[in-house]
Amino acid sequence: MIKVAILEYEKETKDIVFQLSKLFMHEDWCFRHYLKASDLAKRMKEEDYQLFVFDEMFKTSRIESVFVHDNPNAIVIYVCENPIKTRGDDERSRVFYISKDNIAVDISAYDQMIRSQCIQSHVYEFNYDGVRMNIAYEDIYYLEKNEKMVYFYTKKGVFHKRDSMNALEEIFKEFGFLRVHVSYIVNSKYIVAWYKDEVELINKVLIPVSRGKKRKISMK
Repeated sequence: MIKVAILEYEKETKDIVFQLSKLFMHEDWCFRHYLKASDLAKRMKEEDYQLFVFDEMFKTSRIESVFVHDNPNAIVIYVCENPIKTRGDDERSRVFYISKDNIAVDISAYDQMIRSQCIQSHVYEFNYDGVRMNIAYEDIYYLEKNEKMVYFYTKKGVFHKRDSMNALEEIFKEFGFLRVHVSYIVNSKYIVAWYKDEVELINKVLIPVSRGKKRKISMK
């Protein structure tokens, strides 16, 4: 179940909900609308959310700390008068900025990225040393190919198995993972910065990015 928390005015909320209903038409989802951040904070003691939608007036250090930083698995959408200005130099791949005047167009432009990151509670199944394991996609930071083995760097530790990066890329791209290098597949949700030839993840790890892969990603 994808749970959405909306902290926004009523008019914009109607447009947002309509667009999300199309985006999640094949998923189980629900939403709650709030007018006060304090009401949302109280509710979060009882349930978690996969997606937050905030009016730009709530883009403060306090809100960022409580709702964004403390919920690293969640996706965040800010609804703004001027998305480019409000975004500034924010390069986090799980934070989106859309225009109040173009809610439908902007959500449609990001629909695949938003959906793929929201469904990361699904699990990836594989055998590790003879033991069948289920790991949620949101618990995986990145994959690294080293000789014939693929290493899975996760919140639960590092696991490995023999596999093809091309085959894994096809599986993982549905869940928001990017092939940034011939030897690396990263969870875009955890990218916090893009550099000339590297990406930085939320856990401070730097992953190499090849020129060809970076060009291919930028064209999507």
